Amino acid sequence: MKNVKPFYLFAFTSSILLSCGAPKQIVQSLAPVEPPKPQVTVAAKEVNLSVESNREILTAPIENAKPNPVKIVTFVNADDLTDLTPGMTRQEVYSKLGKKPYDLISTQADGYSIVLYKYRKVHTILNDQNENQIGSNGPKEYGTKIQDAYVVFNKENRLELVASKEALEESQNVHKFHGKLYGLIVNGGKLSIKPIVANN
Repeated sequence: MKNVKPFYLFAFTSSILLSCGAPKQIVQSLAPVEPPKPQVTVAAKEVNLSVESNREILTAPIENAKPNPVKIVTFVNADDLTDLTPGMTRQEVYSKLGKKPYDLISTQADGYSIVLYKYRKVHTILNDQNENQIGSNGPKEYGTKIQDAYVVFNKENRLELVASKEALEESQNVHKFHGKLYGLIVNGGKLSIKPIVANN
């Protein structure tokens, strides 16, 4: 080092000091990613669909999901149909149900007409912990099945009959059962229907 000139020694020393004293770059460390919390699962309840056909398993809705456009027929609910009473005018029926019929089935020359309404049953949403408790309440929601109901008006344009298409197709057994309970008898020259008393 004796032969090293002072200028070169100063430059070498300065470069060492500058390299040691230069500001260091700060590297931002990422926060540790927490592992997902284990979800508590409840064993699914075994359901015999042949027996509990009115029970629907609902999936939880996705938060902030954008609703998709759905084309669906206009319908009423079963509760409104049961509130209809014979003798109501056509306009009273339309007002009660909140809309005109979905379709026209027939119009006869004697004044009778049959119109079609689509309807859904109203379900109560419960969970598998309280579904069998008496008095359990929950939010209401329409069932998924859309059914047909025939509404019949007489020649005075008044309501005469409301009948479910599905019930009409299954009503033969009801009529057979009714025939076993009631019979025609003649009493004082008048024909009447009375309950049949089984002979013991």
